[in-house]
Amino acid sequence: MQDKKILVEEFIKHALIAEQTQMTGDYKRGNKSNKALLAILDQLKQSSELATAVLDELFLHENSFVLYVCSIYAIVVDYRRADALNILERIAGMEQNNMTGFHAGIVLEQYESGELFELYGVSK
Repeated sequence: MQDKKILVEEFIKHALIAEQTQMTGDYKRGNKSNKALLAILDQLKQSSELATAVLDELFLHENSFVLYVCSIYAIVVDYRRADALNILERIAGMEQNNMTGFHAGIVLEQYESGELFELYGVSK
């Protein structure tokens, strides 16, 4: 499935840029990558088959920021939610002294309160 391969590559590319720009302060570049990531999410919302294929591939990635964003998207599209929550808990626990760990903790709080679903316009 060519679409899957392209989406996985684009997702990883833009997640890594978004992670990098948090530290460098290059918000223009970071905002462009975040928009690209949200466009990918829109595609995943439209096709559960595509979402399954893309997210399964992304769950294998080693970078914690890629896993962080992938986990949020998995929760939003209701795919492997328990795995996604476990990954976020691991990131929040292991990486408390960096931005990704901090953000993972916030996402877990948003999930518990239901705010995460409101932010992404989906139901729990």
